[in-house]
Amino acid sequence: MTTILILGGYGQAGRALAECLLAQTDCRLILAGRRPERAAPLVAALNEAAGAARVTAVRADAARPEELARALAGVDLLLVASSTAAHTETVARAALAAGCDYLDIQYAAAKVACLRRLAPEIERAGRCFITDGGFHPGVPAALVRYAATCFDRLERANVASVIAVDWAALDLGEETREEFVAEFMDFDGRVFRDGCWQSSGLASMVRPLTVSFGPPFGRRACVPMGLAEMDDLPEQIPSLRETGFYVGGFNWFTDWLVSPMVVLGLKVAPCRLLGSMARLLFWSMCRFARPPYGMVLQLEAAGQRAGAAHTMTLRLAHPDGYAFTAIPTVACLRQWLAGARPAGLWLQAQFVAPEPFLRDMAAMGVVMTQVNG
Repeated sequence: MTTILILGGYGQAGRALAECLLAQTDCRLILAGRRPERAAPLVAALNEAAGAARVTAVRADAARPEELARALAGVDLLLVASSTAAHTETVARAALAAGCDYLDIQYAAAKVACLRRLAPEIERAGRCFITDGGFHPGVPAALVRYAATCFDRLERANVASVIAVDWAALDLGEETREEFVAEFMDFDGRVFRDGCWQSSGLASMVRPLTVSFGPPFGRRACVPMGLAEMDDLPEQIPSLRETGFYVGGFNWFTDWLVSPMVVLGLKVAPCRLLGSMARLLFWSMCRFARPPYGMVLQLEAAGQRAGAAHTMTLRLAHPDGYAFTAIPTVACLRQWLAGARPAGLWLQAQFVAPEPFLRDMAAMGVVMTQVNG
């Protein structure tokens, strides 16, 4: 039986991953973190729901290699669901030393850079490391790759998102909030147009892309957000003239008043102001969030098919953000479990075979709507 250790396994994302893995695979799970006693009620609930003792808990601190080494003994894959991007090298090297594969659902530019530096070692060790898991990053480039199979010539493929969350209802730790806000320092608003990747700059704020997400979200203004998984798409699909990933805002107060203050504060004194900027941002997100809540990823593609102009809109939706993070991660792991384990470092959206990936996501509860024109 395959054993997966979930670092941060008793947090909200870890719980969603554990529930989905138990339902969709026959894996044995180990929930790991600095306080395993907190995992005891979850372990009992998961084993009861599974009807078998498939889940245990263990202590493992991402900053302590010796604890990671003990926890990873006999583990086949390390699944990182904790806010520990600052310890990426320690965690990755522990996986290499233990001879296990790796997948993370963190979004952090520094994390990807660190793993890319380790990529030659990962490949020499014959290990399969997958980074930028979840739904975004993790799915947008896979949607574009899928679209390429539906066109004779794919020319435009943009992916946009809605993240409408009741932030006040979430129990997010200080580390999670600070890791989220730290990405403002490296926010990269790139889009591919006219044969090259280019920064949209302030123009994206003045003239944002307007996307119709359908009910209940309607039309929303979206700004570009660079994702590493999108970078190789123009080379993979030479007919592409335009592609990019776009995010909708949080709410008017956060978008237009607080976010610019956070960006400015982190440029002036990133270390000193990170904590206060995180508290300010999350206060505004909690205070001004309004229903409807839910998550959407939407691809809008255009090109040629059978000698005529062809368009396609593909919308993926789920009401729960943690479930929408867990489902594509588990869909990716189903391919890994089936034997797709090429050595090296991969981005989830580039690792997966798109059609079975989307098919598995739909089977797990992601609502998919495709309209061709």
